[in-house]
Amino acid sequence: MTDEIEEYRPPSPFLQMLIDEEPELSGSAEADARAAELIALTRDADPANRDWALLLLGQSELETDEALAALVAGMDDPEHEAALEAVIGVAMRAPEKALPRVLELLDGDTVDSMALEAAAYVADPSLLPMLEAIGREVVDDDDVFTTVLAEAIAACSRGSAPEAL
Repeated sequence: MTDEIEEYRPPSPFLQMLIDEEPELSGSAEADARAAELIALTRDADPANRDWALLLLGQSELETDEALAALVAGMDDPEHEAALEAVIGVAMRAPEKALPRVLELLDGDTVDSMALEAAAYVADPSLLPMLEAIGREVVDDDDVFTTVLAEAIAACSRGSAPEAL
C-alpha cells in the first residue's frame, strides 16, 4: 500500500482495538462485554463500523444466539460489503440460514469472491450448477476469484465446508 492510499479502518476506536489486539470475546465478564459492544456496532450508523463489526464478528469464534442473530440481521445491511461479511459469518455458523441469500447472490448480475466464499461455507450440492455456470463465464484472470470459485465448487461437490479460506 502506498502512502497516498489510506488504509481502510473503521472510525470506532473500539473496533480498531479489536483489530490490533485481537482480545477474547468470551470466557470472562470483560470478554462478554467486548462481545456485546461488537454486536451493538453491527447496527452502528457508520457503514464502515458496521462493515468491520460484521467482519470481526463473522471471523470470530463467538457462537452465541446473539452473535448469530446480529449476523442474520446484517445480511440485510444496505451496504453491500457489510451484508456480504454477514452472509459469510452466517454461512460459517448456520449454512441453512445462509443458503437462500447465497442462491440470490450467485444468481445476480455480478458475482464477487465474497459470495463464492459464502457458497464454499454453505457447501450445499444444490449450488453446483450455478457455480459451474459462473466458472464457464469467467473471462478475466482474477486469481482470487478463480481460487475461491474452485474452493466453492470443491466444497459443494464434497458437501462439507473448508476449514478456512
